[in-house]
Amino acid sequence: MKFNPTVFERLLFPLNKRVYRQLQDALDEVDRKHPGQLQRILADFSEAAGKDTQTAQWRPGRADEVTYPSLDIAIRFDPAADLKISMLHKSIGYEIAVCFEERPPSQFKGSHLTVGFNRNKALNAFIVPLGYLLGFNEQAVLRDGSYQLYSHTILSPDSQAAITRRIEAIEGEESGNDNLPSTQRYYQSNSLVYVGITKRTWQERYRQHCRDSERGSNLRFHRALRGEFCPIGCIEHIVERAGLTEKQALEIEEKEVEKRSLHSLYPNGLNMIPGGYAGLKCVHEYAIRTGYTTNGEFTADTVESVLAEVQKHTLTRHFETVDIQRINAEIARLWAEDINFRINATTNHHNRFSYRQIQAARIWHACGWSHQKILENLKKMDSKDICMEQLERLLKGETYASIPDVLI
Repeated sequence: MKFNPTVFERLLFPLNKRVYRQLQDALDEVDRKHPGQLQRILADFSEAAGKDTQTAQWRPGRADEVTYPSLDIAIRFDPAADLKISMLHKSIGYEIAVCFEERPPSQFKGSHLTVGFNRNKALNAFIVPLGYLLGFNEQAVLRDGSYQLYSHTILSPDSQAAITRRIEAIEGEESGNDNLPSTQRYYQSNSLVYVGITKRTWQERYRQHCRDSERGSNLRFHRALRGEFCPIGCIEHIVERAGLTEKQALEIEEKEVEKRSLHSLYPNGLNMIPGGYAGLKCVHEYAIRTGYTTNGEFTADTVESVLAEVQKHTLTRHFETVDIQRINAEIARLWAEDINFRINATTNHHNRFSYRQIQAARIWHACGWSHQKILENLKKMDSKDICMEQLERLLKGETYASIPDVLI
């Protein structure tokens, strides 16, 4: 089976041609030792590529008897070198590690190629599903204007060190990967994650994220890139899906964000609003509600920049500042001085909304979520004894009117 350098460079970036020859040699060796398994990997990915990454993939049969072929290839550049992406095609200071296993469903996470190097003392990892590099949907992936679903994951130096220790311990165990699931859970609960889509390359989109962060955007992902939530020890850039139409991208992103990175549902999530069509509707509704005038229609590729402008508009309108610390202090004051809340909170606090719930309910309502879905998710956020009548009064503006309707 042939490795496709053209797809690799479209999804990531150019490397030294020597790397591509060694990758092909590695694939040939896997094919020799495990005949037919590369085709199985490609077939498995073909089934998964049209779904979000959190949808489980199952083979027929008993779970304890079923395994999936998994091939992970890692290209690691010299950790002592401080590298830029533009330098990598000249560098030969790297090692390639190949790991083929057959894993049960509880440990199966797909097959990937990872490129890692250090930049400004932080590990940068770039990950792409191996299926694309083996020829899956090649024509669509290379087509101009096709969409990618991408994610960025940020780990603090302490969390990265803890994960490294766990992986080293697993590698030294005779029992193999028995402790891999607990390491994966640790990783998921100790990392910040953002999910997005673009019809540009993820690199172009990421550069725009970085520019917005440097200009002071208060969207959570841009704040994370400034190190406001934790120092950056490692940042992963993952091409989750590629070669998508806009409709496919929006539909998958909506599910992906809701299952992984919607901040109101996951404390470490960096997406402030749902993805996909729900996100487009949310920004449109917030623009109308706050009096922000949009210039023409916005698309999946421009919605975030419009969201940043709507957020800036609402913060300035309510607080005359975009300084997050000053805004949080003002919200705390308003909350404390809401006489209606204070009276009820001191007598029956368990059946009053928290601020997080108020903010989430307003966002989800703007996205078009049903009242039942909103209520079910609000109850997961805090152990409050709240009911549909309270939610409807909140959404009509009959309660908590003094708490600003802003995105922070």
